[in-house]
This record gives sequence, C-alpha cells and structure tokens, in this order.
Amino acid sequence: MASIDSRIHFRDVARREAAAFDELVNTVARLTAVEKKRPLSKAEAAEKARAETIIEEIGKSERNNNKAVEVCDPLFVATRTLLNEQAMLVPELRSHKNGRLLFDQPSHADAQSGQTKGSSGGESPYSDDADITLVGLSIGLLMLEAAEAPPVRIVPQATTRTGATVAAGTKGNGSTLYPDTRHPNARTFTREFFRALGEARSYFPLAEKVLTILAIEGDPDGRRGADPQCGAEEFARVMRGLADANVSDEEPQLRRKVNEALDRVQNVGGDDEIGDSIIDLPDLEEIVDENIIAENVRAMGPMIVSAMFDELKVFQVVDRIVEQFQQGMLPIGPGRAGKALYRYWREAPNRMSEQERRNFASITLGIPGGNPNGMINSEFNDLWLRFVSSVSSFIRQNEVDTLLRSATPSPISHQQVRKAARDLAANLSLHGYGMAHFAAREVQSQIKFMIDLLQDPEIRGSYGARDMWQVVDQVATYELGGAKTSSRYRTLATCGTIITAWLANNVARINRTTGPLIDIDQVRNPDVAENHKATRNPTDYDLVNACELWLADTATSDTRVEEMAQPREAPQMTSKPIPIPALARDMLDGIGDIGFGLGGESRSAFARNGAKAGAY
Repeated sequence: MASIDSRIHFRDVARREAAAFDELVNTVARLTAVEKKRPLSKAEAAEKARAETIIEEIGKSERNNNKAVEVCDPLFVATRTLLNEQAMLVPELRSHKNGRLLFDQPSHADAQSGQTKGSSGGESPYSDDADITLVGLSIGLLMLEAAEAPPVRIVPQATTRTGATVAAGTKGNGSTLYPDTRHPNARTFTREFFRALGEARSYFPLAEKVLTILAIEGDPDGRRGADPQCGAEEFARVMRGLADANVSDEEPQLRRKVNEALDRVQNVGGDDEIGDSIIDLPDLEEIVDENIIAENVRAMGPMIVSAMFDELKVFQVVDRIVEQFQQGMLPIGPGRAGKALYRYWREAPNRMSEQERRNFASITLGIPGGNPNGMINSEFNDLWLRFVSSVSSFIRQNEVDTLLRSATPSPISHQQVRKAARDLAANLSLHGYGMAHFAAREVQSQIKFMIDLLQDPEIRGSYGARDMWQVVDQVATYELGGAKTSSRYRTLATCGTIITAWLANNVARINRTTGPLIDIDQVRNPDVAENHKATRNPTDYDLVNACELWLADTATSDTRVEEMAQPREAPQMTSKPIPIPALARDMLDGIGDIGFGLGGESRSAFARNGAKAGAY
C-alpha cells in the first residue's frame, strides 16, 4: 500500500477556517456600523477589539517567514493545542495551509530518515502517515459530533512556535492564537476531544490505508497529479461505515469496500436493494439540537429582569424623576446626572414604551397585560417551576442519600431533571424568535442606563438615599402609590438571569439522552474564580443556588416543590413558531388561562381559585 501523500488537503478544514475568518471580519464591520449610531456597550467593545486583534495577528503571521501562519477556526486551534500539550505528535502540529497540515521542523534524526518535505517558515508538512491520519480523523470525528470548541484568544507565544503559549510569569516572543481555557465550552470540548481521539486510535492501522485510498480518489488531476483532497468529516464517516461492516486492515478488496462506504456517505446511486441493508436505526436525539436555540433562551434573562423592574416600578420611578427634573423640581445642576436625565428625556420617542414592554413580556413570559391577539407564552410558569423544583429536589435527595447512606434510590434522577430542562429550554427558544430577541437587548441597555442613573450621587443626594433602591422606594411610595420589597425582586431577577444563562450554555448537555446533567462534585465543592460572573457563565453550583433562592423568595412550600418535581407530559410545542389562522387562534385562546404574572399577587389569586399554583 502506498504511503499517504503529505500534500493532502482536508477540504472542510479549509472551509471552516475561511468561515471563521469571515465571521471576524463581519463582526468588526457590524460593530463599526453600530458605533457610528451609538456608543458600544462594554461587551460589544470587547468583542470588536478581540476580532480586530485576531485579524491583525493573522496578518502579522502571514508576513513573518519564521513562523507558521496563524489560524482562527476554534475547532482546529483547540484540537491542535490538546494534541501538542498531550505530546500526541512529534514533531508538533502548528497550522494548516488551505487544509494542508503544517508541522514543526523534524529533528535531525527524522530529517536523516527522510520524513520531511520543505524547509522554511515552520511550513514543513511532516510526512508521517500516522500523524496526518490521527489529526485528520480526530478533527473529522469532532466535526461529525458537532463539538463546540471554546473561542480563540491572543496569548504570549513561546519562542516562534505558532499556537504554543508560554508558562505563567514567563515572557513570550510575540503573540499567538490559543483556545480560551476559561470558557465554559473548554471542559466539554476536552471530553469530546478525548472521546474522538480514542475512537480514531481504535481504527488504526486501517485508518492509514483508508486515508491513502481517499487521497488518491480525491486527486483532482488523477492519481499523484495535483495536491490530493479529502474531507475530514467524510473520512470519519467512511471509517465508521467500515467499522460497522467489520472491515479490517487485512481486507484484500479494501479499495472496493472504501468506495462502497464513500458512495453511501455521498449518497451515490440510491437504488441499493433493501435486502442488503441491516437494521440499524439512527439515534433520533442526534438531530434535535436545533429545537433549542441557545441565543433565544439567553434573551429571556433580560426579559425576566425587566419584569422584576416593572414589579418594583423602576421604569415608572425613572420617568417620574425625569418629569420632576423637567419641571425644575429636582435640585440637580448641569453635571453628569443632569446630562443623563436630559438624554433620557430626549430619547423617549425612540425608547420602548410601557405597553410595548408588556407585549413582549406576554410573548416571552406569559405575563398578563400584553396584546391578547399575540403569541402568549401560557406554559412558561408551569415549566419554570417544574425545572426549578426538579433541580432543588434532585440536590436535596442526593444530600440526604449521602448522609444516610440509604439504599433507596433517589425519586428524582438526572433524566427527570433533564426532561424538565429540555421542556423549559424548548419553550423559551420557541418564544424567543422574532423581534423578542432584539427587544431583550434594548431592554438590557435601558436597564443598565437606569441603574447607572439611579446610582449617581447627585440623584441619591436629592432624595437623601444611600443606594438606588432607597431612591426607588421613596419615589414609588410618595409618587406612585406604594413600594414593594426590593430585595425579593432583585434576588428573583438575578436568579432568573442565572437559570436562563445556564440553560443557554448547556444546550448540548440538555439534548443528550445519557450522562449526568448536573455535576454533584462541583455543587458540593464549588471552585469559583475571582473574575467569575454567575449571570454570564454560571456553573452547576450557581444553577442550584439560584433555584433554591428562587423557591425561598417565592415562598414555595416543600410539598409544592415535591409535587412539581414529578415528571409530567410535556406540553405540545413546535420547534419554531407556526402561523395559525385567526379563527383557529381565537378558538385556542378560549380554551383556558393564558398564564400568570411574575408577581406574588397572581399566585395568591390563583390559589384562591382552588387551581394549581403558578410558578410564583
């Protein structure tokens, strides 16, 4: 069998790199256009700076003949880092050029053995068949499993080795691209990587022979003509097909077997006889990930905070303060606070009105007061409380089992919690489509502005308040008919943000049918970094803590928690909004209740009616 041509190009590796670079360019262009209309938020400014820095570093590497060109595809960068750090490859992998793998210059002994071609700028495609096969197959399997790698970032570079960072406290030699090991995806990707690596190694030595055949078949100019091409994901699919058919590396008709597997992968023919097929149904859970859109779920965090601020009358308080300032009743000069109040008053026509906020709250959270003809999320309260109760019951039962060493199995399992999480995330995803996604960002921007305004020393001094919540309480009491307990709604707002962020960050875990959903060890022994922000990247401990706080602040009894933690049939939900004729919508609206608000009043009214309690 001929050896693998070191000039082989992995087509999909090159495509992913081009797509990743285009995304960086588009991010810079989009945020530059936004910056011309309004100041960027801190997150937007950081995102733009990151994209610009990465693009600049790639440009520098292209002009540097002493190092391999930087690449920005997170999947390739993370795979390269783990392969090199685990000493899987010698020489180490550095980069790729249009999908052609580039390794370090080999040692003198390797060079004497003729294992290298090329010699400049770190672009020496090492011709070891096993290394090329291992890298290509591992990346292909990760693509096949849709593994989500952590984003790349700029780090100090070790010597001139592309993709290698220096040890902590050591001075580097320039910069390089490296995976963000602090990102939540880093731990998950590491597990996916070693799973793919183990599967790839199990296919050797058959995999080397198969890649040789695929490289010849993918040569655009015939055998040994132009640089051969192969798809890494296609390579992985072929290997799985051959493994399912129990084809070994000793197969005398291996080329024919490879071409048959390749035809099935590429769906060539299509007239195979049914009798030749085996009964091997696909795992349907592998195709449900698009039912839950992470960004749609994440958008619900600001909507929950907005609902809590509405309960506290924060929006009305700020409007009343602006009105007093406009009438000259507020002793504030032309300083920072005065400019902010004037800006808030001037931008009123472009800001979301109270009724528009209520409409979006009804669409996303099922709170009464919105447009009755709109798409109302009537299942939100029930699904929310079921998930929060399931998490709480699961953790409580595990703690009791640990203390008592009980042989009785826990009544709440990982799978019951997973079902509650999947039902809630699917509901939030369904009602996060359309304009609600943009409304959440606008509401978030308005909330941040109001917090900065109410925390201003001049504003607090005008009302004799020590913090913004005393300002809200005072204005609400004297001007708006009464104040509510701010600590309760602040806690609920924070907990709601943490829970929705956890659901959005863990869509892959929620969609899996096996494996633990919540890491009990992390819950018992939380390892939280100083710069950790629970509302953005919550851990499993943050989730459990938020669920317990939510139940405590809403005064949900243990009996109610146990009842809601029991599994129920999921409500009928589509994976995305489906247009319904007006007549049918009217009939559906007349069937029953359309949901309850986020305040405590709705719960008491609901309890008085003798029905099941809502989520609060």
